Amino acid sequence: MLRIEELPKEQIYVAAHPNYFPETALVLAKKLADAHGKQICFLGVVSGKEDSSIYTNAFESWTKDKLGYPVNYYAVEEGSFTDFMEFVEAAILVFEYGDLPPYNKPAKQLKLCRELRIPYYFVKPGQTISFNRVLVPIGFLVEEREKGVFCSGMGRHFQSHIMLMPAHDYGTRAQQNTEAIQKVMDKSSLDYELVAAKKNSFKIELEAVEKVDEMKADLLMISASREYGMDDILFGPKELKVIKKTSIPLMIINPRKDLYALCN
Repeated sequence: MLRIEELPKEQIYVAAHPNYFPETALVLAKKLADAHGKQICFLGVVSGKEDSSIYTNAFESWTKDKLGYPVNYYAVEEGSFTDFMEFVEAAILVFEYGDLPPYNKPAKQLKLCRELRIPYYFVKPGQTISFNRVLVPIGFLVEEREKGVFCSGMGRHFQSHIMLMPAHDYGTRAQQNTEAIQKVMDKSSLDYELVAAKKNSFKIELEAVEKVDEMKADLLMISASREYGMDDILFGPKELKVIKKTSIPLMIINPRKDLYALCN
């Protein structure tokens, strides 16, 4: 295993546990890594009294026996996770949501990612990985405009067709955010369309989940909750509901202006 100082910067990290090989997450990571010219790294998030060598031994075996291309690997203590991700200047993080712990309860991973400066993905086993058609619900928060940078990146690197879905609010801020994203897309003559919504900014992500089949979407891009209210604490935030309900891979962006490190 490489020492932390030896890890390449801006890698695509695939969070994994020795009890399950994250095949679908790895497919997503490989597509991202190839498109952006990055390397991939298995990441073990060690909690409690777990022995980190269990992770590194499994990851070493995977790289030798299951893969036909090089993948780095590392294990980090849960309490040092955010500091680690910032130190190595991680580009993207991918989780595979399945039946086995610790990735069967995504609320834990959402909490872990609250302070990340990068986008993070959730996939489910067997999902098709494609960036052809990306559905992007847009709410009234000004931070929603940051989605324009990621939409532009997908359009440039994957020739994605971006489907912008502004919330149906009484006010105009969601529409203004959408127009700002359109300007970003227009600068590079990228392919996009507008999708009509019936729900307001508080429910737009869940409406988008219901539309993925109708829109033939391959990927859903949402923002995480800015703050957790009492309902979020008791019943889970909106992004947790989206993770559980969506039938396609999900990309999540933290909605704070200072929390973005872009993978160009």
